[in-house]
Amino acid sequence: MPAVEGPIRSDLAAAGNNRTFFGTDLDLAARGYVEEEFFYSGQANRYDATVAGGIGARPSASPTANVLDGGHAYKTRMVVRRPADAARFNGKVIVEWMNATSNYDVEALWFRIHEFVLREGYAWVGITAQSGPITNATLGLKAFSPARYGTLDLTAAGRFTSGDPLSYDVYAQGLKAVRSATVMGPLAPRVQQVVAAGVSQSAGRLSVYLNAIHPRDEKLADAALLYIGGEKLRTDLNLPVLKLLSETEYTAPASANEINVIQPDTERIRVWSMAGTSHSDWASFAVRYALLQRDQPSAPLRDSCALPSRSRIPDRYVISAAIDWLGKWAAGTAVPPSSPTIALQADGTTVQRDARGNALGGIRLAPFAVPVALDSGYNEVPAGSTGLCFLNGTHVPFDSATLAALYPTPADYQQKFRAAAAGNVAQGYVLQADADEMVREAEVSLYGRGLDCGPLCANFAQFPIQPSTGLLRDHVRFLYVRDAEPLLRSIDAASLSVARGYSAAEAREKTAQFSQGAKWLQRLQEQLAAYRADGRLTDGQAALLSGYAGTLVDALAAQGADPASVQLDESVVETLYGGGGGGGCSSIGARGVFDPTLSLLAALAGLVLVRRARAG
Repeated sequence: MPAVEGPIRSDLAAAGNNRTFFGTDLDLAARGYVEEEFFYSGQANRYDATVAGGIGARPSASPTANVLDGGHAYKTRMVVRRPADAARFNGKVIVEWMNATSNYDVEALWFRIHEFVLREGYAWVGITAQSGPITNATLGLKAFSPARYGTLDLTAAGRFTSGDPLSYDVYAQGLKAVRSATVMGPLAPRVQQVVAAGVSQSAGRLSVYLNAIHPRDEKLADAALLYIGGEKLRTDLNLPVLKLLSETEYTAPASANEINVIQPDTERIRVWSMAGTSHSDWASFAVRYALLQRDQPSAPLRDSCALPSRSRIPDRYVISAAIDWLGKWAAGTAVPPSSPTIALQADGTTVQRDARGNALGGIRLAPFAVPVALDSGYNEVPAGSTGLCFLNGTHVPFDSATLAALYPTPADYQQKFRAAAAGNVAQGYVLQADADEMVREAEVSLYGRGLDCGPLCANFAQFPIQPSTGLLRDHVRFLYVRDAEPLLRSIDAASLSVARGYSAAEAREKTAQFSQGAKWLQRLQEQLAAYRADGRLTDGQAALLSGYAGTLVDALAAQGADPASVQLDESVVETLYGGGGGGGCSSIGARGVFDPTLSLLAALAGLVLVRRARAG
């Protein structure tokens, strides 16, 4: 059992950054949750287990490992987010092996499922199990706050400076602390299940732990989630494991490709595959912008890929369903369904696609089954560049002519969407609460209205590259701000006004609509200030969102908008929230103007994917 210190006091105003790194900026208190950080230390073994590079996609399962030596001193940290009141706790703890790829701790799972955790009463624990996020000279914890994190060490005092051989025991002892020590506070007697979890690189590490280390000793995890990574699993494991793949794991280079690793389902193994999703998703990136500005200000808030990056298909809903199933599976009360694989061509390596470039087969979430864009797990590193763009996927909105043909009216789009969302629930891949959320989003979308959203409305790329009301809306929505609907209504009214402006035939009407959009964005700025004043937004969140709104006001002014010349038209909100309709965007208006940039991007991305499929 490790020695545990804490909780360690954390104060945003403390000198020398003496606070929890990436301490959440979500309003936990309003949801009845607390965040605490603990240090823990002990003696770790070193094993002869190895891990594949990248996401750990090895087509063979590691055998039970042998101890090479032991007694290596270590000290690390864990972050706990849990219900403050034990009555809110559902008895299940998700223990995430935090991702180390960026050389700082990335809560890759938390950023995707935080709303599910808070809504359903889970506790979440993030463990720093690898040394890079501690020791990196510019990005690591010691660089962030020497006073707070200076004593952390996972190298056995410099003996093991590569390979992280102690990581498996460090993670295992973290699981022990969750089960037996004080880190769960008043929840400790009520802990019923511990779900081990890893994402991408850390899923690779966790898969080795499950295969090689976990079978050696006492059972510390009741179930495990491997998300977008991991080696083949042993069929004799003593706990249920669900591996969940995005489309990227079918299209990426060998270091991140799982096609040769996919294995048949068994009594204790499920492999699910989500068509249209990307390894590096949009929501988990957008939700951390203010955090990055606060704790990692050198991190870019944009991608530099060959194609507009990051699929908008919401993988987080399937992750939530997977965790829900794991709890039932571990308790012996239910078994999760199997998943169709993403369809491959005869060569066994090339994804089959429809005429617009979207993949066939796999789990098909409602936003993909009722498509409004090309959404793919595929992207490319620009010529002459390096990086991980092959993980980022692609999202390019369909042009308006395509959308008009697919969905002549808002009612037509919404009816098809509701049917698809109901199918997701019936198949077991989405929880009802999340299906309801998807449907609410569809009901306030612009699809079926025959409008040209235009660049200042369209949801593609990232805000620093392509400022738009669609992207601003996502930045607000993914925070799940308390009582967020007034903010969303203002953004949606701005989107509809901007779309009407792009679609207007006469210059006077165009200017009037752009002015109305800018006026709604100014109202949003006022609302953001009020939300900051009463604590519903942090300083960083409010500054980011208000700054983005201001950027859009200036961009609309460059198009001739004058918000001082108009009064807010409340009927814009009624159009969307009173009878359905706001958010989606296109590149060509059925009765408006042609935007060559978006249309060219859509054609290029679709052509790249279709040609790539045919070449296979």
